[in-house]
Amino acid sequence: MSFDSETPADAPAEQRRGRHSHAAEGARRGPSHGETDRPTFRNPLSALFRRRKSTVTIGDVRYFDGAELSRPLEMPPVVRYVALGAMLVAAVLGGMFLYNWIDQITNEPLRQQEALQESLAREVTLDLPSLAALMPMDDATMMATLTEAGYTLYERTPVGTNPEGGFEVIKLPADLSVEEAGVMYLTGIDKLSAADAVRLLKGAWTMDVSRKAGESIRLRYADFESGTIEKAVQSAMAAEGLESAEVTDNGVDDSGNTYQAGTVATDNGTYNWRVSVIELSEVYDISGLPNTAYFVGIRFSA
Repeated sequence: MSFDSETPADAPAEQRRGRHSHAAEGARRGPSHGETDRPTFRNPLSALFRRRKSTVTIGDVRYFDGAELSRPLEMPPVVRYVALGAMLVAAVLGGMFLYNWIDQITNEPLRQQEALQESLAREVTLDLPSLAALMPMDDATMMATLTEAGYTLYERTPVGTNPEGGFEVIKLPADLSVEEAGVMYLTGIDKLSAADAVRLLKGAWTMDVSRKAGESIRLRYADFESGTIEKAVQSAMAAEGLESAEVTDNGVDDSGNTYQAGTVATDNGTYNWRVSVIELSEVYDISGLPNTAYFVGIRFSA
């Protein structure tokens, strides 16, 4: 049996050589006319990570040379420098973290105490308004009177926004802007540091006017000056002209407030009043508040 074609193995040597690819032939001849020699890019790390391994071939079996296993285990210079740089960076970051941690533990309480003392030492006055004089006024007249007194005011519930009447306004310390105070109130007094809480509360008061069930005005503030609950009660009564007012009730209520209550006659009518005082720490859960700070409430009603 015969075949019309020859297998590659049976083809003449010249014919087999003619079947080599043009690419291979071109590689042997070098660059053709018009082509330029291009530099060969060599990765400097290839020699480091792709080093040719020594082998020994015996018959059809290739054996790797085990001599490399016995050579000293040394890092290449580049890897050694990179590792050293990483160690230095880690040491610097660790030192900074340790310093900040030690500073937070040892010095932060001192800084907080100094800031608290600065807040307490500020010379700001309460300038409490006369509630008996405000009682006969309507909301607009009352607010205009407070504004004319020169107070820095923050309207929590502006006049005219409550369908039942009444409003709520905060008189701020003279050295605190409305913007700063607004951020503190939005943050929440309980979430402030003791120093910031004192800075916000000292020299401030909140007045709440209600028309829902009769007419009443409630004034609240923090007392950092009196030193005792009894003195805080007497100081509040003196500020409202109640030193000689009739006291019909006094004691400690179910909430822990020490209070005095009674009636007072004025040119505009007779009003019921009540003054109550409790430790400031019972109202705000803030660590570091002074033990002699008190929360005072004064209420007039008709």
